[in-house]
Amino acid sequence: MKTYFHFFIALLWASAVVGQKVTLVSLEDRRSIGNSYFGNRCELEIKTTGDEVKKYKYVKIKGIIRAVDSEGTDLLNDKMDKADYVEIGDEKLKIELKNPMRKATSIKEISGTLDLYNPTEANGAIVKIANFQAKPNVNMLPKKAPLSVVFFTKESVEKMAKQEKAEREAKMKQLDPATREIATGLMALVDGFGAGMAGENELSFYVNGDISKLVDMKVEDETGKEVRRSGRFISGDHLHTYSYDEKPNPKWKIKILIETPASVKSVPFSLKDVELP
Repeated sequence: MKTYFHFFIALLWASAVVGQKVTLVSLEDRRSIGNSYFGNRCELEIKTTGDEVKKYKYVKIKGIIRAVDSEGTDLLNDKMDKADYVEIGDEKLKIELKNPMRKATSIKEISGTLDLYNPTEANGAIVKIANFQAKPNVNMLPKKAPLSVVFFTKESVEKMAKQEKAEREAKMKQLDPATREIATGLMALVDGFGAGMAGENELSFYVNGDISKLVDMKVEDETGKEVRRSGRFISGDHLHTYSYDEKPNPKWKIKILIETPASVKSVPFSLKDVELP
C-alpha cells in the first residue's frame, strides 16, 4: 500500500512540472574579432505552442537556468535583461547567450521558466480608473496591491511646491507609512522641479513599491478603445511618462495591469539539440 501511495505522489509531482512546449523561430550566432558584447553573442527567438498556453494572453521568459553546447560549454550570460510580456500568438521570445564553441555542432540544451499571464478584473490583475486626470497625487491602486501608482501633473506638483516646508513636514508626519512614502517621492520631484514634467501630449505617473509587479499602463477612450501611445520613458524605475499623438482627453480611462498570484502561472520549458548554423 505504501509503495502505491509513493507512486501516486510521484505521478502527481511529474504532472505538475510538465514543461511548456516551445519551438525555435530563429537563431543567429554573431561573432567579431573584437570583444564587444554586441558583436559576440548567440541570439535565439522562440514561441509557445500547444493548447494549454491558449488559456493565457501574455507570456515572457522569467529566466534561463541552463544553456550548454554540444561541447559542454556553459553559454549562460552573467546578466540577463528583464523581459517584458508579449501577446501570445505572434510572440518572439528572445534569448541571448554566449557564443558556442566553434567546433560545437549544436546547443545541447536550453532550459528555463516562462511566466504565463492572464489579467482580468476578477483576478485583480486589471484595475481601471475613470476620471483619473482629476485625481492627481493620489494612489490609484487598492491598498492590498503590491505597489502604488500616482498620476501627477506639472500643476499638481507646483501646488505642492507652494506649501511651506514646515507645513509639508507637519502634514507628512500625520500620514500613514505607505502614503508618506508616496508623498516623499513626489516631494523629490518638487525639489528637482522641471525634471520629468510631462509635455502637452504626455501623461506622467509616480510608481512605488514592488515595481516588478507592474506589467503595463494603458489608456482607453470613452468608448473603451485603447489609445495608441507613441512613446514611453522610464526614469529611475519610479517616473513613468507616456506619450500620445494627441493631447490627453479628460474622459480617458487608465487601465493598469499588474501581476497577482491568480493571474500568473510559471512553467518550465526546454529546447534540446538545436543545430547551429
